[in-house]
Amino acid sequence: MKRLFVLVLSLLFAACAKPVSDLPLPSPAPTPTPYTVVLDFGHGGFDGGAVGVDTGVVEADLNLAVGKKVQAALEQAGCRVLLTRPDEHALGDTKNADMHARGELLKNPDADCTVSIHMNKFSNRRVSGPMAFYQAGADEGQKLASCVISAITDALALKSRNANPANNFVTRVPSAPSVLVECGFLSNPTEEKKLQEEAYQQTLAEAIAKGVLTYLDGRATPAPLLSEELMTTTE
Repeated sequence: MKRLFVLVLSLLFAACAKPVSDLPLPSPAPTPTPYTVVLDFGHGGFDGGAVGVDTGVVEADLNLAVGKKVQAALEQAGCRVLLTRPDEHALGDTKNADMHARGELLKNPDADCTVSIHMNKFSNRRVSGPMAFYQAGADEGQKLASCVISAITDALALKSRNANPANNFVTRVPSAPSVLVECGFLSNPTEEKKLQEEAYQQTLAEAIAKGVLTYLDGRATPAPLLSEELMTTTE
């Protein structure tokens, strides 16, 4: 009788037990959505922008050189980077056509932020140093610009500077928080030379990327991806 009771218990246990292969597996952790950053390299093609006083260097070329380094730094950090112009060419045959096309790309609904790279110039050749501008009244734009200019001045061991409110096309048009970065003055003799040095460009680029990431990491979540067909990649 005892042996029969043990046999019945064994059969009941075998019937209730599930094979390990049938047990539900834990769900994998969701892959974080990468930040999407739209990079704008100011000017291009027929529109060279500012010209260096001493060397004749063209702003558009420097914007592209520094901007490509910013792109690399952001992509290395896991960001998804979209460009308004991937090379030396303009986006249209006229200034109006170029700005219209550029504006449509800056409005990308998937962007977490936009960054426009420029070089500065002023009549007083003693004026120097990087600057960051945000759209006046845009709180998130001010936070972004503040993070960027703080990272740049730290990297260059310069006295801290405030971000500046403005009303520029590249800060006004984007739907995402935006910053216009003036990397330095082509009218300043010392800075004009530095801005052409690859090592200096790399320092600037890494600082810009650091400022952008500092801002983005301070937000709760990256913006959801909405419209794959509207995105312009760098390929």
